[in-house]
Amino acid sequence: DELAGRRMLDVGCGAGRLSIMGAHVAAESIGFDFSETAIMIAELNARATACNARFLVSDIATFCQQATSQYDVVTLVGVLEHVEDPLTTLRELHGIMSPGGVLVVSCPNFVNARGFSYMTLLTLLHLPMSLADLRQIDVMDMEAWCAETGFALERTVGAIYRFGWDEKAAEDMIKRLPLAVRDSRLDISFDFESYAAWQRKMVRPNHQLLTWLEAQGVLKPISRDLPVNMERIEGVDDQLWERMVQYMAEDISSDPYYCDVMPFATMGGEGIYLLRKLA
Repeated sequence: DELAGRRMLDVGCGAGRLSIMGAHVAAESIGFDFSETAIMIAELNARATACNARFLVSDIATFCQQATSQYDVVTLVGVLEHVEDPLTTLRELHGIMSPGGVLVVSCPNFVNARGFSYMTLLTLLHLPMSLADLRQIDVMDMEAWCAETGFALERTVGAIYRFGWDEKAAEDMIKRLPLAVRDSRLDISFDFESYAAWQRKMVRPNHQLLTWLEAQGVLKPISRDLPVNMERIEGVDDQLWERMVQYMAEDISSDPYYCDVMPFATMGGEGIYLLRKLA
């Protein structure tokens, strides 16, 4: 309902999947990314899906400074955790949105079993599990930032719960910890085997929790109402074409649930926040 007949902007669009899906509903869909390679592939994906989404190379500050239109729906997926100053980014996007417009922010979430281990290591030992993420964002951060940038946090949705709680969470942390210790060069002895054993031991009760939440209807299956049909285009080699098809298909079968029931909506491996622009 928010998107139908509206103007959509996909910030940090990557290879364009979200922009293309939005173009089937929105009156206009534009995506931009700082990566020239990503935009090249996004344009190929748009051609292959016979989609009228438009793409350009830009960064957030430049795009917002040069914008001559206002957008009704803006998506910011997997971006905010990488920017230097989230408040500046949110204010810049606020300035190019129409009154009452919606900003959808999606980023990794750490209020879950994986996050408890991740954040303990980070805050206690200054041991980052990822060098790409400049910060770890949760619903409390979003509430505080909204208060300073002219938005209201209207809805919170959680996703990829298996990555936050189940075997995926355990194996991800087991893999990350030795690499993080190696890169940090901490002069501390770590018992990686005991850590891995504890992580794997917790999989069973965490899995039982997710099973119960699913049975109660708290975790709900994600449905894809917009199937993506692609037609092979000339000039694309087999390897790139296969990657394009896999990317556009976005197989979610291994982690197919979302949650909008509080407080569990704040506990997924991914946090999705619907921000409404205030006057």
